[in-house]
Amino acid sequence: MKTLILGNVYGSQQSTGGFYENYPGFPDGIQGIELSERMLEQAQKFGAEYQAEVAEKAVHLGDIFRVKTENWEYECKSLILVTGASHRKLGVPGETEFTTRGVSYCVHCDGALFRKKNVAVIGYGNGAARAVLYLSNICNRVHLITSRDKLVAEAVYLQRIKDLSNFVATFGAEVTAIKGDETVGSVEFLVANTPRSVKVDGVFVEMGMKPNTELAQSLGLELTQGGFIRVNRLNQETSMPGVFAAGDVTGGRMQVATAVGSGASAAISALQYLVK
Repeated sequence: MKTLILGNVYGSQQSTGGFYENYPGFPDGIQGIELSERMLEQAQKFGAEYQAEVAEKAVHLGDIFRVKTENWEYECKSLILVTGASHRKLGVPGETEFTTRGVSYCVHCDGALFRKKNVAVIGYGNGAARAVLYLSNICNRVHLITSRDKLVAEAVYLQRIKDLSNFVATFGAEVTAIKGDETVGSVEFLVANTPRSVKVDGVFVEMGMKPNTELAQSLGLELTQGGFIRVNRLNQETSMPGVFAAGDVTGGRMQVATAVGSGASAAISALQYLVK
């Protein structure tokens, strides 16, 4: 089958996710960007074509699909949507204003900019835990600010965080604003309705992910209550024949290993759809 891959491999969650220690076959771990490059290289070796263009819209025209990018249009007989998910925002004053000026959503992209400085990680879960561990190696002090009563993450992360000497956590906090002059200067928040503030040079937001479903919506696909593409987990089929979806955009456990598994299932299903 003639296969075209559209998208920016370097902008994916996998590529920007830092160092992976739990992906099968790499006992010493592997950087996400290297894993992405290896996967792409393998796909191209077996004939897949790659265009670093972002698909902006998809339409169903009878027995074909037309996918529009900024520069071109492509037609195909089957689609596999693997558009992933993006970081959720806080939605507080100062967040948009200071984005790229102290507010970041990618610790591995921007962490080095705050070497030997004080930073805050806002969020919960594995993403926040990984951010704390990474930043603790390069920053003077790392403040975790979370609305939860504890950090919920994998045991190995929690154990490593417990041993940190430059880490401070504030639980049950509601962030109200990010302030500063030219760049970030502080994070304002409430704890039990009491105003508090911490001076920091940078803020890393780790509030989980939201699915990138723009293409799915342009096709009119059915979504789940949580906003993910609804699929049949047995074959990754969506509500539209010929369209399949896999990975983070379908929800579930957001792990590289599960994304690979669902991607393989979607590919097999697309092949079966085309030859029936």
